[in-house]
Amino acid sequence: MKNIFKIKKEERIPGLVALLVFVLLNGLFFYKYGNLFLRAHHVSFWQLFAKTFHVSGFDAWSYIFMSNGKLYFEIPRHPLFAVILYPFYLINKELISSGDTNYAMVFMAILLIASAFYSFIFVYRIFREIIELKKKDCILFSTMLYSFGMVMVSMLVPDHFCWSLLMLTMTLYLAGMAMKERRQLSAWTIGILSFLTGGVTLSNIAKTYLAAWFTNGRKVFAPKNLVAMILPAILLLTTAYLIYTEVREPQFHVDKQIEVKAHAKDPEQQRKDSIHHAWVMAHTGEPMKQEGFWKWTDTSTSRTDALIHNMMGESIQLHDSYLLDDMCVNRPTIVKYNYAFNYVIEAIISLLFIIGIVVGIRHKFFLMVLSWLGLDIVIHFVMGFGLNEMYIMACHWIFIIPIAIAYLMKSLTPGRQVILRYSCWLLTLYLWAWNGYWLFTYMSDQATQIMK
Repeated sequence: MKNIFKIKKEERIPGLVALLVFVLLNGLFFYKYGNLFLRAHHVSFWQLFAKTFHVSGFDAWSYIFMSNGKLYFEIPRHPLFAVILYPFYLINKELISSGDTNYAMVFMAILLIASAFYSFIFVYRIFREIIELKKKDCILFSTMLYSFGMVMVSMLVPDHFCWSLLMLTMTLYLAGMAMKERRQLSAWTIGILSFLTGGVTLSNIAKTYLAAWFTNGRKVFAPKNLVAMILPAILLLTTAYLIYTEVREPQFHVDKQIEVKAHAKDPEQQRKDSIHHAWVMAHTGEPMKQEGFWKWTDTSTSRTDALIHNMMGESIQLHDSYLLDDMCVNRPTIVKYNYAFNYVIEAIISLLFIIGIVVGIRHKFFLMVLSWLGLDIVIHFVMGFGLNEMYIMACHWIFIIPIAIAYLMKSLTPGRQVILRYSCWLLTLYLWAWNGYWLFTYMSDQATQIMK
């Protein structure tokens, strides 16, 4: 198999521009949090990261893990997260012991920039090699994807969503090229993709299965392919179980004892924690059950409001009210825009998306991408998983919007392509201006002290 990570000649200039943008975005993040997050000594890493970092609902658990080895993220949902970060924890541990700087922020920025860069490359190739657009349109639709609000934010926050975007776009590219060349995905490729996509976000392993099914057809049920799909799932679940029982559970009991002692010494802090817990419960939808994965479901949040203001709202255009606020701190479940033109922009993008679906559904590759969206719809809108903050999960599905519009572009006559091209450039430039302005506004306010 060819080296898919080798940058092709025509990708160099667009890739370089994208790389500079991703570096600048992470530079903004360093400007806001660097004064605090680069501290290595005389600080509680829990207080430093968990109490200070509040961006939409993204987590800073990766910083804590690379700083002191403590696991706080949901291991069953992200079984390889700790495994990927563990070498950086070991390096950072040595650096902290011999200096005054915590390099967790630096390591995560490098990983994010690399992931964002290669996700851009794979997105560009999808438009160029699979949909077969002109180079200028490939640049347009690639730029459009990263103009979306929560995609832009995901490129700089220390969470797993940027990694998910890389794994999913790589899977789309490999499956799409196999379809185009009328060949099957090898069992080896299916196994690696299943392990990586599922390792970053377990539910995404189903998208690899769908990609294998659309590409290989009924032959996906051949014994070697079934082994390639089932074995990674078993390995991931076993890894998650071992990490949880051998590492996270003992840490949890120690942390609980510390919390009990802290509350005994400081009743005021216990009162604040109780108030915060009540806030979270009041702004969380009613789950199907209170245990396991079911506690993340939601049966009460309005699906219509979630569609308009979360999925097709905040995912694409950041809200200027409660700007990047965390629902677990002070953000309402549903935030509305202050200006009518935001809804006009949303309606235009939604209309182009719907027309793109109608046009693109005749293509097998697009039908596969649409099946991925269908899976997310079931997870978020049927089960209600993460529905109240679906926008932070935009990297799992939102690439279908420019892909759908790209198929619409390909179906038009040259004259109508010009109209759509200029319209999409206007939308894209607007989104970069709107989201870039509010992201800059938020990140330019430096964090100088640990929040209590």
